[in-house]
Amino acid sequence: MTQVVSPDTSNAMPPAEHEPLSVRALPVIKHAILIVLLVLFLMPLVWLLITAFKPYSELFVSPPSILPKAPTLVNFADGWAIGGGKGIGDSLIVSTISTVLCLLLGYPAAHALARHFPPHGQLSFTILSLRMMPPIVPVIGFYLMFQELSLFDTYTGLIIVYTFMNLPLVIWLLAEFIRQIPKTYEEAARIDGAPWYRLFLDVLLPLSAPAILTAGILAMIFAWNEFLFALVLTGENVITLPKALASFFLFQQPNWGQLGAIGIVAIAPLLVVSYYMQRFLIRSFSAGNGGR
Repeated sequence: MTQVVSPDTSNAMPPAEHEPLSVRALPVIKHAILIVLLVLFLMPLVWLLITAFKPYSELFVSPPSILPKAPTLVNFADGWAIGGGKGIGDSLIVSTISTVLCLLLGYPAAHALARHFPPHGQLSFTILSLRMMPPIVPVIGFYLMFQELSLFDTYTGLIIVYTFMNLPLVIWLLAEFIRQIPKTYEEAARIDGAPWYRLFLDVLLPLSAPAILTAGILAMIFAWNEFLFALVLTGENVITLPKALASFFLFQQPNWGQLGAIGIVAIAPLLVVSYYMQRFLIRSFSAGNGGR
């Protein structure tokens, strides 16, 4: 007589309906925590946006109104006229040019660092340590030097400082990414007789595009938000956005509606660029783990 052997189910996973309640509730708890954190991080931006559309008469009512009863665009026009427009324009000039210079100077240096020096050597640490320097340390030296060279309160002087400030970070980021590109690609191009500029345009540039965009976005954000150098090294001719926003408190009673309006105008381009470039950011940051 044939004996039927039943399968051993002692080690089998229990069905989902028999899982403990704590295990089934864990994903719900995680999502709830993420939602709470998201709300906490977004609340300042949401309140800034609401304030930007509030008329002056609603800014100081008690209790404060959540939504404006009579939304207005006056805050945008007034904030732009009293210094916000010049602040945005000057910040756009110095941050864009300094970012381009960082990339033009940083990529050759990063390629040399990645191909001819060890990844964790003293030179890599020295370059990165320059970015860790507190801004208050070199600012007095820059001030005295710019006074002698007639660079004080000029676009050129601030562009030089922002390039000096962000170049170490750009070099370090690009070098870490270039190390993930196999050398065989470059060697094959050289064997085929490609000159250096074709090697860069046809091989290195397409492979390095995510890292270049990442470094450029970060350099742009740091230059856009920088305050100390702009405060010490400029006067009345160059007024970047952080300095312009600070002047709202120094020379007049702060109008929170105007501050909210200029703040929204200031951060909106960065948010839009970061949103559309996030796939390149993720690709660049994952390159160290082999992702390309």
